[in-house]
Amino acid sequence: MGRDWLFVVNLGSFAMIGIALVFVVLWSIDRSRRHALSFAGMIAFYFAGTAALSINADIALLATIHGVLFPIGFVLLVDGLLRRSGQRLGRRTAVTFVVVLAVAVCYFAYVTPLMVGRITTQNLGVGLLLLFVASKLWTTTWRQVSDRVTVIATSALALGLLVNVLLVPFSDVPREITTDAELDAYLASPLEIGLIIASALLLPGLMVTLLAVTLVDIVSDLRFQRDRDELTGLLNRRGFTEQAAVTLSRTPTSTLILADLDFFKEVNDALGHAGGDFALATFARVLRTAPDIGQVAGRIGGEEFAVLLPDTDSRVALEFAESVRTRLARQSISYGGASAAVTASFGVATAGPRMSLPALLDAADRALYDAKSRGRNCTAVAE
Repeated sequence: MGRDWLFVVNLGSFAMIGIALVFVVLWSIDRSRRHALSFAGMIAFYFAGTAALSINADIALLATIHGVLFPIGFVLLVDGLLRRSGQRLGRRTAVTFVVVLAVAVCYFAYVTPLMVGRITTQNLGVGLLLLFVASKLWTTTWRQVSDRVTVIATSALALGLLVNVLLVPFSDVPREITTDAELDAYLASPLEIGLIIASALLLPGLMVTLLAVTLVDIVSDLRFQRDRDELTGLLNRRGFTEQAAVTLSRTPTSTLILADLDFFKEVNDALGHAGGDFALATFARVLRTAPDIGQVAGRIGGEEFAVLLPDTDSRVALEFAESVRTRLARQSISYGGASAAVTASFGVATAGPRMSLPALLDAADRALYDAKSRGRNCTAVAE
């Protein structure tokens, strides 16, 4: 009866198999998401360790198998969490963790048979490891909502495991469960209730969270690729229009700058088409390295760029545009053995009350035309 009950208690581990398959599919679609494969591996090892405890065999042997599979699974979980944030779990750290927990479990299985010793060792070790990783993620990745949810779910599981350790003194746990009476007594203990919460609620909850976060990451990456200009790395017209419209609605006193490279056909003739692309990328780099005042920048046409400066008046925008213009003018673009001087003209327009983005674009475009009429390589401000 006891081993059949283990399958019921760990029903969450069966449900996680479906999640593991989804992780494998996501990894097969995008092999760069190695963390998805780590999460799937975690579920596989955890399920295998749980299943081992239900087999009718020597208790010490089953405890040893579980004692090896359990820490490997959580090492994979930690590896996935760190990989997602661009970090890695050192191989030496991973091996040391697994070996230490496995040796401790073997000690409490063969040398001094003690079930509570095995439970305490595993919960304490994994709880501390997860808490360490959660604190590391908290200090390095806390900007996105998905990152915060991940840290919270990881911390919840870590604290749940550590609470189990604190429940040991308040639980009447036999050295080993060999009879139904001992099993019934163990089932009623605070320790087992804590283990049920951790294995059937907190861990599956974390895996569901990680699956949702992975899907959000994929959608965000697809949206990023959709809205990004491949050549310059800036927003494309669609991406700029969407982000600028949102920014303008939040900060109505924004200022728009339109920039157009001067005599770009001549630049293409001098440097070739690839050289012209290099000139565009150079100008984009000048924009990206400009002082960050919350601007939204994009390439909205062939050689036309737009920058929206939120909560900024025309004076600040003029200084920004002039800084970009002079930095570009000081550079000599060389490509394929040829060189050319590249300049740009700028039009600046400040949004009026309830001014829409199309209207602001029209005003900045008129100012840009004025700058072109003045001889180019200058900045004009809309009246």
